[in-house]
Amino acid sequence: MTFGTELRRLLDGYLAAYAAQDAATCAAFYGVAGEIHSPFAPPVVGRAAIADAHQAWFEHREDNKRLDILKADARDDLAYVLLRYSADTSDGPEAGTSLDVLSRDGDGAWHFLVSSLNAHKGGTE
Repeated sequence: MTFGTELRRLLDGYLAAYAAQDAATCAAFYGVAGEIHSPFAPPVVGRAAIADAHQAWFEHREDNKRLDILKADARDDLAYVLLRYSADTSDGPEAGTSLDVLSRDGDGAWHFLVSSLNAHKGGTE
């Protein structure tokens, strides 16, 4: 399986967990010491904190969340992906980019190590 196929499956799994508002499953897509850096909240580190952050995000209605791959590459057990994200929220459209570093665990599964989100006002870039 190509890295692109594996990455799309990872993102689709995350989106399904997000749509189901399953914070624990969303956090499981991150490494044990995973990090999220976001303009929406202080940095969060570790799966428990990532689950808590997702739970707080679910309090704001969000529909039609998309993650589009702009660029990605993998070497051995490390990878990066530049994503465009978008969603319809209770406050209007939201969009931005996310630069993510991933690692492959011993079981072959990819996990996010670091996610850095960048918002664009008014849902446009």
